[in-house]
Amino acid sequence: MIKSFPQLPAGRQTAIITAIATIASVVLSAILHYTFIGFGRDFWNGVTIALVIPWAISVPLGWYLARQNEKLVKLANRLRETREHLQDVNKALKHKANIDGLTGLANREHFLDLLDQRRLQSQDSVLMIIDADHFKIINDSYGHPVGDKALILFSSVFKRILRKDDLVGRIGGEEFGVLLPDTSAAEGEIIAEMIRFEIENTLFEPQEGVAHRITISIGMTSISPHEERALPMRNADSALFEAKRRGRNQCVRYTSGMREKPRPFFEAGVMQQPIEIRA
Repeated sequence: MIKSFPQLPAGRQTAIITAIATIASVVLSAILHYTFIGFGRDFWNGVTIALVIPWAISVPLGWYLARQNEKLVKLANRLRETREHLQDVNKALKHKANIDGLTGLANREHFLDLLDQRRLQSQDSVLMIIDADHFKIINDSYGHPVGDKALILFSSVFKRILRKDDLVGRIGGEEFGVLLPDTSAAEGEIIAEMIRFEIENTLFEPQEGVAHRITISIGMTSISPHEERALPMRNADSALFEAKRRGRNQCVRYTSGMREKPRPFFEAGVMQQPIEIRA
């Protein structure tokens, strides 16, 4: 808090200012009168005048200045509180813009931004893309609120198993991205298997007394700081597709020549040639 002089009521501030001005006036008048006129009958008259005039001037002036000072202090404090409130609001908005509201993980945009930053700081890293198996069955059978509970369960497992410097985000409906910095491919496979095993063996009850087994598929790839982001993302996605193709509920590491996930025709460039429409 910004304090007034020194955080006193206006009356006391006025008294202090007036006293200081009066003492200074009396001392200065006495010195000047004694120096130039000498000590005589008029000396005490001059001192009395020097005592009265500052009081007559300082009391109203000091009161006015003290009141104005209080107003400025209150205004400065309100401005400071408003600035702090705006900083808190901006921080909350930034957090909301970067965090997935359901799982509390980084959203897709924030995850990709952090991925670009973190991978440049590590020589060897592992990127994983994790997807829930047959998630549509949960939504269709029990409803989307139950599906949301499953996503929250995934999030809790990630937070429990992953290390402090690991990065995890929700990059799709039931798809998650994980970056393991300073991690070898072998270490990444161990962590991926820990995640897969934990989720498979975590009790999930969409309804009371009804258990539903949930599993995930994981595609992973090594990532170097010099690669463009699109390449490891595509490789991890291809490994994920291979895990799905092999029967799901497993972790697959990308190897050169692995079949890519089929793309929509408009991404694959099929529509680049004009189509002739016959009458």
